[in-house]
Amino acid sequence: MIFLFYSAPDLAMTQFSIDTLTVILFVLVIYNLPKYNTISSKALRVRDGILALFFGTLIALTTLEVLNEPINRETSTYYADNAYVLAKGKNVVNVILVDFRGFDTMVEIIVLAIAAIGVFSLLKLRLKSIEKE
Repeated sequence: MIFLFYSAPDLAMTQFSIDTLTVILFVLVIYNLPKYNTISSKALRVRDGILALFFGTLIALTTLEVLNEPINRETSTYYADNAYVLAKGKNVVNVILVDFRGFDTMVEIIVLAIAAIGVFSLLKLRLKSIEKE
């Protein structure tokens, strides 16, 4: 709703589509997971806990290191200064998506189409397996 309020319906639609497709895919994957009756041993859980702690710490330290870097505002200043001058658009985000990054938007549309085809295929396979039973 915030995207719609600030005149960015393309972002709202993209966000809604991606979120919906992601939820559908997660539900399909979780629904088809096999039932596990065995619980892992204590040694495996300790090993997995140590690995999770190690990689969590590694990601946290990397994030803190990235946040300590100075911010370079050249790119955002360029887009803000040239959105209206070069593209005649008042909404900087829309101008970036449509005019400055048109190929990126085109690829995003292709990704949405591929995701939709994937969901359709999974649903079709699921319906065929139900019909066979």
